[in-house]
Amino acid sequence: MPSRHLWLRLTCLLLVLALLGGYGYASWMQLLERHHIQRLDWRGPSLSQDGLHLAHLGLHQQGPAGELRMQAEHIRLGWQELGSAAPFWQQIEVSRLALDWRPAPQPPASAEPSLDLQRLANALPLVPHSLRVDQLTAELPCAKGRCTLRGEALQLGRSQTLLNLRLTLLDAGNRLAWRTQLRSAADALEARLVLAINGRPQLELRSSLQDDADGMLWRGELSAPTLGEAAALRDWLNDWTFTPDTQPPETPRNAALSASWQLQLTPGAPNLKHLRQASGRLEASGTLPEPWPIPGIGQLQGDFSLALRSRQGQWLAEQLTAELTLQQPFNDWQRALPQALRSDSLQLRIAASPDSGELPDTLAGRALPLTLDLRGKGPTPFELRGRLALTNAPPWALQLSGAQFETSSPNLYLGDWAAHQVAATLHFDAYLDRQRLSLDLGAESLLRAAKLSGPDLRLERLSADLSDLQLNAQLSDDALRDWRLEGTSTLTAQRLSHAALHPQGWRWEGRLNATEERLELDGQVAADVGLRLPFQLQYDDARGLHAHARLPELFLRAGNPLAKTLEAWPALLELNKGRLSATASLTQRPGHDSPLVRLELTGKGLAGLYDRTALSDLDAHAQVRLDHGELNVELTELRLAEADPGIPLGPLLLRGHYRAPITRMKQGTLQLRRAESGLLGGNVRLQPGQWNLSQDNLLLPLELRGLRLERLFTLYPAEGLAGSGVLDGQLPLRLGPSGIQISRGQLAARAPGGHLQFRSERMQALGRSNPAMQLVTQSLEDFRFTTLRSRVDYDPQGKLLLTMRLEGQNPAIEQGRPIHFNINLEEDLPTLLASLQLTDKVNEIIRRRVQQRMLERRAANAPKEP
Repeated sequence: MPSRHLWLRLTCLLLVLALLGGYGYASWMQLLERHHIQRLDWRGPSLSQDGLHLAHLGLHQQGPAGELRMQAEHIRLGWQELGSAAPFWQQIEVSRLALDWRPAPQPPASAEPSLDLQRLANALPLVPHSLRVDQLTAELPCAKGRCTLRGEALQLGRSQTLLNLRLTLLDAGNRLAWRTQLRSAADALEARLVLAINGRPQLELRSSLQDDADGMLWRGELSAPTLGEAAALRDWLNDWTFTPDTQPPETPRNAALSASWQLQLTPGAPNLKHLRQASGRLEASGTLPEPWPIPGIGQLQGDFSLALRSRQGQWLAEQLTAELTLQQPFNDWQRALPQALRSDSLQLRIAASPDSGELPDTLAGRALPLTLDLRGKGPTPFELRGRLALTNAPPWALQLSGAQFETSSPNLYLGDWAAHQVAATLHFDAYLDRQRLSLDLGAESLLRAAKLSGPDLRLERLSADLSDLQLNAQLSDDALRDWRLEGTSTLTAQRLSHAALHPQGWRWEGRLNATEERLELDGQVAADVGLRLPFQLQYDDARGLHAHARLPELFLRAGNPLAKTLEAWPALLELNKGRLSATASLTQRPGHDSPLVRLELTGKGLAGLYDRTALSDLDAHAQVRLDHGELNVELTELRLAEADPGIPLGPLLLRGHYRAPITRMKQGTLQLRRAESGLLGGNVRLQPGQWNLSQDNLLLPLELRGLRLERLFTLYPAEGLAGSGVLDGQLPLRLGPSGIQISRGQLAARAPGGHLQFRSERMQALGRSNPAMQLVTQSLEDFRFTTLRSRVDYDPQGKLLLTMRLEGQNPAIEQGRPIHFNINLEEDLPTLLASLQLTDKVNEIIRRRVQQRMLERRAANAPKEP
């Protein structure tokens, strides 16, 4: 039987154990509460020589940072290096580990996150010396909401200052093997990250942070000699970093990247602010041996390298080289261009240059001198070369000097316009920054085309000299604002063809001034035949289009360039003397469908020919207006000293107005306010009136006053015929589809009458052979008439019929007894007029035209063969 002393000892021991158990339980509960552990349970504990085994371990933690659920299977906690402080067990093995982490919503951080090296060094001993997880599943927040991370072979090893982590992640059949090494000390941190995908090394990152007297020194190297599995890395990152409606960029199938840096951070815990204010150097290079599709840009391929230097956050570019090819460049932007102007690929070469030339103040002392060579391949290949000065620190700016741009295309089509064998050579200097753009074209900047044709126009061997043009613009939100293009330019076409013009060469030379709202042209248009037209054009959004052209006085004695220029110039009209001038204007108001056209013509002392009619001393002034589809011609005055179609007419005076729809130019309304002409010592006049030319027959009642017979007999080629007297009359002249016609016209001699003499050998022989005609021939040798009346008829075939009544006496016959004659005369008037023109004094051109016209009339009137 135990002694009392033994029972006392056992009782004390049990009491101590109970107290220790109670204290341990209370401490354990406080520990769980302090770490916000809501539930902790395990199953299947067992002990063995190699450690403590648990079949299952579950944990539910919910605190200010968020909610964590953990499920672990088949856990071994090794006895090796078992300690009395966290993490207690240094050797941990887990067969399967499942984590579900839901972070609590965080308020916006007031300060940027920083890296505390001392705190990291103090936290390193809390990591077990060895941790291995065979299978890992983690539900974590991501850009899409919640994502699942699956991995295997998680191995974590730690020494006193070194941490090694190996993790293999599984994603869509790919194995992403991460290997991380972290070395920590009180004043330094070194990291190394290596990634291999499907057994192929992809990238390696080395980085170190170290405290020094000036703050923190950060060194690093990034090496990616091959990125053949970059697509797998992109697909894995896609779930974690991109939202469902975001399309991740394509990754290069094969690429090489490298970078190195050494940055001095300002004192304090490293954060983004210190990084932005760092000083140091960065070098980077890359190789894309295969095309890499970049959305919105194209497929990029080639090499590049750069070196950057920073002084307290001010980054400067020290070196830049690139040799890149871009396939299918900027497709979205190029769709706005005509097919012929789109490029299939771009080749860019940039290299360091020993000299950047003269620089503006915005680039002086901070420019990186480069040489630029940009080439485009496609239907319209081009090449751009020059010296490029690029700022090596913000604010950015660039200058392109001594630049030359060359391009050519066999065919270009813009709407209804087509250009063939187009070539351009531009020499220029340019400047660009975030506020402005300027471009100055230099000498021999030319645009050429073998042919340029539109709906109504064709230009051949076209050349535009743009050597003096300047473009200046303000930039806002990457768009041009307040731009201005100005300077002189020359446009030459060796041959211009238009329905209204004779084919010949034309040249424009003048000044151009264009802005976003306004266009101004001021210069001169010249034709090869010597025609010169000063020309001005203005256009703006508010007032529309206004163009003005002026024809300086042409002295026609030196030639008539208008006849050699205008197709509408009458072929039978030749002016060889006098002066001719004109002004023309065109106005197109906003919102109006048709333009307003004004034309003013002035002729002084004009002389020449129209068909078989000689014209002399013609003065004329006319105003033409085309508005709202209607043509108005105001003939202020036309004065002609003489027109000679065989019988001299003049002086002639016309004043009138013509109005017609533009669609029916020949069917308008003619109003004559004055129309008269001298004729045979008298005059012929048309009473003021108005005529509608759309009618089939027009009646023009002509009034004849004071026609003198002596003038008529002077012109009429009849042997021995003479006389005197004054005639008046009316001729109802009709214009119809078949031609000119006069029916029942009247002529009569004024009282007291006149005198006729007809003495010819042929008439006397007729009287001797025919007694009935003897009295007639004797009477007409000296006939004093008191009455001379005639009916006048003229048909469209040119036949003139005069039915005359002649009353009078011959004093030598039967003591002057009255004698009456009824005479019918028929004459081919066009032939008669033509014969009157065939004299030695007539112009040779008129002679040829008269002879040709007479041959045509004889052929038309000849009897037709049965």
